[in-house]
Amino acid sequence: MKIGKSPLIAIGLALLAGGWIASGQIGSGATGAEQASAPAADRPQAPLAAVRVADLVALPRMETVSITGRTQASRTVELRAETEGQIIEIAARRGDAVDKDAVIARLRLDDRTAKLAESKALLRQREIEYEAARKLHEKGFRSTTKQAESKAYLDAARAVVEQMEIDVARTTLLAPFDGIIGAGHVELGDFVQVGDVTATIVDLDPVLAVGSVSERQISGLRNGGVAEVTLIDGSKHSAVIRFIAPVADPQTRTYRIELEIENPDYRIRDGITAEIRFPLGEARAHLVSPSVLTLNDDGIVGVRTVDASDTVRFQPVEILADETRGMWIGGLPDRVRLIVIGQEFVIEGERVTPVTATAAIPPGDAS
Repeated sequence: MKIGKSPLIAIGLALLAGGWIASGQIGSGATGAEQASAPAADRPQAPLAAVRVADLVALPRMETVSITGRTQASRTVELRAETEGQIIEIAARRGDAVDKDAVIARLRLDDRTAKLAESKALLRQREIEYEAARKLHEKGFRSTTKQAESKAYLDAARAVVEQMEIDVARTTLLAPFDGIIGAGHVELGDFVQVGDVTATIVDLDPVLAVGSVSERQISGLRNGGVAEVTLIDGSKHSAVIRFIAPVADPQTRTYRIELEIENPDYRIRDGITAEIRFPLGEARAHLVSPSVLTLNDDGIVGVRTVDASDTVRFQPVEILADETRGMWIGGLPDRVRLIVIGQEFVIEGERVTPVTATAAIPPGDAS
C-alpha cells in the first residue's frame, strides 16, 4: 500500500517536536522573555578590554619651519661692450675669481688715441682763444656776444675731449664687483659691437639660499631673522633672512624667501639643494612613537587616550616634526594618558582596563 506525501510530512514534524521537548527547552525553567527581564546585576558581565597606557608630559621644543630650497648667486651680471672694436686681450677666463675693477678684456684702440690727441690740441687752442677774448672784453675791445661765443667753443672742445676719454676707457672691460667669471662669451680676435655680452660675472659672497614658504608659515618670519641651512653634503651654515616676497606666487600661493650665507672662499656653489630651518620660538609638545598614531572614522590623524573614568577618547593631533628618536605632535593637553598598545581595538567612549607601561618601554614600541 502506498503512503502519500502528507502523512510522511506529518510524521517528520512529530519527530522534530519530540526531540525539542526532550532537549529540555520546554518546561525547563524561565522562558527567554523571563531571562531578558532579569536584573542586569544578575547577568554575567563581559570583561573590559585591557590596553597599555603611558602617562606623558609635554616637553619644551623649539618650533621650526623647514623648507627645501637651493643656493643662488646673490648677483649675476652680463658684462657688455659699451663701444665697438676687436678683442686683443682676455685677462680673465671662465672660472677665474676677480676683484672689483679687475681687467677682464681689452679692445683695440684703433684711431681713438689719435682722435683723443687731436681733441686735446683743439681744447688748448680754444682755451687760448677764450683767454684772449676775456682780456679784450675786460678792456672794452670785444663785445659780450663775442666773449660768449669764445666760451661756447671752449666748452664744446672740453666735451669732445671728455667723450674721447670715455670711449678710450671703454675699450678696457672691468669687473663691476668681486666675483667669479661664470661664462666667457668672446675670444681673441672677436669683433664686438655696443651691447654684445663679453662675460658673465656671478657674486657668490654672500651666496643666497632661496625657497618658498606657505601662507601658514610666513607669519612667523621677519627680515633679519636667522636660520640654519643644511646643504646636500651635510654641511650646516648660519643664514640671515634678507627678503620675503610681499606678494604670493599666483600659481603656488607661496612666498619667495631669500637668505644670505657668508661665502668668502666661494666653496658654496650656485644651485645646491638646501634644507632651510627657521626657528619660530619655544613651545611644548609630546614626543611619541609613530606607531601610536591612528585615524578616526573621518580620516583625521590623532591618538587615543584614557580619561579619569577609564573611558577611551580620540584626540586629533598635529604632526610637528619627525626625528630618529620619535615624532613630535601638538594639540594635546600638557599631561595625557596615552594608549600605546591596543588603540586599534577600542573605540571612542568605550571603558577599558588601563595597564601602565613601564618607563623602560618606549611609547608604542612595546609588545
